[in-house]
Amino acid sequence: FEDKKELQKLRDADTVTVDGVHAELAANIGTPDDLSGVIDNGAQGIGLYRTEFLYMGRDQMPTEEEQFEAYKKVLETMDGKRVVVRTLDIGGDKELPYLDLPKEMNPFLGYRAIRLCLAQPEIFRPQLRALLRASVYGKLNIMFPMVATIKEFRDAKSMLLE
Repeated sequence: FEDKKELQKLRDADTVTVDGVHAELAANIGTPDDLSGVIDNGAQGIGLYRTEFLYMGRDQMPTEEEQFEAYKKVLETMDGKRVVVRTLDIGGDKELPYLDLPKEMNPFLGYRAIRLCLAQPEIFRPQLRALLRASVYGKLNIMFPMVATIKEFRDAKSMLLE
């Protein structure tokens, strides 16, 4: 309890390096349920919202509307602070019962994340639409995971701008 009290004293302290550079203190979350800890501990934003948790622990894809509501809640709760949302990062290491993913020797490098999303636009487009709809509720940044080539980035950006 003593350590916690000492840390609470620092909760709203400036996060500035010795040479005067501001460093944003941002939190990582998996679901909107994580927001209470983020707020309670004074985070200055969300550095990584792992959206795959919206897809896990269920037997079907989340709808565009379900995703929109989750993203909207996070953006509204963060009240103008930056929120970095990582698009779906699913692969052989994180399986979804409703997706038939190939077995791979190294699931961390193969058919996953942005490659899966680009190959299955019926998964990616609803997420992108939900993110764009929610973006009016806060300061949204979108991160495409595991991009290996410029073409993958351009293809993902093109789908976002459709």
